[in-house]
Amino acid sequence: MDETAYSPLRPPVLGFQLEADAPHERFRLVEVLPGRVHCEGDLDACQARLAELLASRWGLGLPNLELKTPGGLQLWGDEFWCSGWRIQEHVYTGHARLLDPHDVRRAWGSRQACRAAFEALRASEHIPPPAGELVVLLHGLGRTRASLARLEQALARAGYTTAALSYPSTRRSLAEHADQLLRLLDQLEGVQRISFVTHSLGGIVVRAALARPASWRQRIGLGRIVMLAPPSRGSALAQQLADFLPAQLVLGPSAHDLAADEIAAIPAPPCPFGVVAAGSGGARGINPLLPGDNDGILAVEETRLAGADDFLLVPGLHTFLMNDEQVIAATLRFLACGRFADEAAR
Repeated sequence: MDETAYSPLRPPVLGFQLEADAPHERFRLVEVLPGRVHCEGDLDACQARLAELLASRWGLGLPNLELKTPGGLQLWGDEFWCSGWRIQEHVYTGHARLLDPHDVRRAWGSRQACRAAFEALRASEHIPPPAGELVVLLHGLGRTRASLARLEQALARAGYTTAALSYPSTRRSLAEHADQLLRLLDQLEGVQRISFVTHSLGGIVVRAALARPASWRQRIGLGRIVMLAPPSRGSALAQQLADFLPAQLVLGPSAHDLAADEIAAIPAPPCPFGVVAAGSGGARGINPLLPGDNDGILAVEETRLAGADDFLLVPGLHTFLMNDEQVIAATLRFLACGRFADEAAR
């Protein structure tokens, strides 16, 4: 009788679980219900069997031309991410697509078929899972993950594995954005710790997600968070635009959520976090419609959040804060040591 003790190697995939023994020398593929072992041996064999079973059950999607895409603007949300590969869901039609790290569409159809296609490609192309610490980047309202490209490149040069995610910020509510993020995090594999770098609305999405129980927290540690210009206490500008129909049509339900008092009631992150705000540094800011110093979109005071381990005010505009060299350097320092300032300068 084989008494080898196995434990999950990664989160379940459509009802199947890859497991490994303690030294990761033997692997097996188990169908969660009814607990049937489909394959036992080396990892490649188990991965190939998983791909075969998923393809037979869900197919590999609809006929596909491998087309370069914009990567997901305001109509797509990332539901799965692994080493630059992502499965996205369309906000209106509900159909899914599988994009490779170059944003080329490799499959499309149902979410299950896209995952089956990914597992087949993982087996044939030996796609490695991420490892160590992952830094997740979330863009702001009306932006895309491309807005964080410069910051992401700096993080990669510093040795971090990064995942800049797409979410339809103008098409869904804050609660729906948090749900999407949690679904993706629950499927992450190979990662020991997650940190976050966010811009504007992205910081509130992370706060809302971390305020909920989630399975990924049982196997992945939570690192640090850098929030760039977050509307931590809601947004006075959003309140002014809440009943303006053109703004509602363009900005969607998230803008209304930012105008609500409930934003301030979302708990602060349960980990070290820092806030970076932009402004003029004076008594009056860039936008005369906002009280006090501001970055044109948010008042500096609206960004502050009790419990922050550090706070940094830099001259600049809300929209371009993530591209500021001082901000990029401060972000790297905070992720490394939990402070924005260089210790030699303190």
